Amino acid sequence: MESLVIPEAVTWELIVVDNNSDDDTRMTIEEFKHKSVLPIKYLFEKNQGKSYALNAGIQAAEGDIVAFTDDDCIVDDRWLASMVREFQFDPSLSMLGGRVELYDKRDRPVSIRTFRDRIKLTSTAQLFSLIPGCNMAVRRTIFVNVGKFDVRFGPGTAIVVDDVDFIFRAFKQGLKIVYSPDVLLYHNHGRRTDEQVKALDRSYVIGRGGFYCKHILSGDWDVLKMAYWEIRSLIKSLFKNLAQGMSIEEERAFLAYLCTGAVRQLRSSRQT
Repeated sequence: MESLVIPEAVTWELIVVDNNSDDDTRMTIEEFKHKSVLPIKYLFEKNQGKSYALNAGIQAAEGDIVAFTDDDCIVDDRWLASMVREFQFDPSLSMLGGRVELYDKRDRPVSIRTFRDRIKLTSTAQLFSLIPGCNMAVRRTIFVNVGKFDVRFGPGTAIVVDDVDFIFRAFKQGLKIVYSPDVLLYHNHGRRTDEQVKALDRSYVIGRGGFYCKHILSGDWDVLKMAYWEIRSLIKSLFKNLAQGMSIEEERAFLAYLCTGAVRQLRSSRQT
């Protein structure tokens, strides 16, 4: 961060949200503030859950552009400059996603985005694979119509799909959403075993089931079609493998995880 390139005439602030941790996060940040020239603002959010933390950061942010990253990410020196250039170049741009590379090559190639082309989000088929929540920026004005992050979703809840839900709501508003490979950071996620990757994949599929449930119940036909074609393909594959005497464990597990996400979403909706 100390070597971050700051464009001329751009003022910025770094907001660190302590999501009610029980370690020495606050003391560490306060000590760092005294040693650093970075414009750091520390926030404490008592409600645990990533979406609560994100919303607290949004509420406290003062800039016209609000950028998001995670605590296991390391931004490139030109991360902020590239982001500013994208928004200045395109006044119609509402949301921006960037490239995510592995920080440690020993980690498995998951939770990354390595596309080298600039891509506009034009279809719901891109929702789960294009814009990464750990490298995302939005114009502050979009929160008026899109709202903030759904606190029923995200790490700290039973349904990890906070970024996709937010991006989808922006997309449904007709806002311009673009992925740029120039906005670069590195993900130091530390997953190196098959078990860790399987657990991550499982959480993503459960999250997708929760996402489908939320928006189908709200009457969204686009999401209904997404869910229909995915489930139809899974069932078709399941019966094909069954007829050929092959294992159906993958399809069965996938369907079970989707259903688990839907059930969790129904339960969380009843509690709010």
